Amino acid sequence: MAVFLLVLSAEVYLVVVLGDRFQPANHFSYFTVLSNLFAAVVALLGVFRAVSPQIRGAAVLYMATTGLVYSFLLQGIDVQTPAYANWVLHIIVPILVAVEWLLAPEKTRRWWIWLSFPLAYLVYTLVRGSIVGWYPYPFMDPRQNGYGDVLLTCVFVAAVFIVLAFAVSWVGTKLAQKRSASLSHG
Repeated sequence: MAVFLLVLSAEVYLVVVLGDRFQPANHFSYFTVLSNLFAAVVALLGVFRAVSPQIRGAAVLYMATTGLVYSFLLQGIDVQTPAYANWVLHIIVPILVAVEWLLAPEKTRRWWIWLSFPLAYLVYTLVRGSIVGWYPYPFMDPRQNGYGDVLLTCVFVAAVFIVLAFAVSWVGTKLAQKRSASLSHG
């Protein structure tokens, strides 16, 4: 419930603080916003019933990537996000979601399916950006240094996604097996 409430508070705060500068089409074009909303819905559903390990794993992957990309590529760059929302959406919620996965791990399969959303997001962002002349992140904007730099950065981020997807699945599966073994022997 904490994840849901934090994301909700950050989103409301963001809309209120930005006021007339809030642009819904652009706002919902940030991977950060989409991944946080997904994680919030998964967390809220988890309060009332079990959520598929595949869905939980996807939320962990997207939030971990959000936190890491922010830390390594966006920290210190003005992405038009007020401080409280920035802190909650890029740091606090990614940490909470990852910790929750470590405390309640689950076995997952077919982790590569989780990569379909980031790939669709990349295509959407590049196509939409070329049409409307706005990109959510500087490293995805080819107007700065061309598509070559965008491609290199996207390959790097894709590698991070692949490694993290495998890690989330592997760690969740190993910890779940360990916990299951200790419960059956204890």
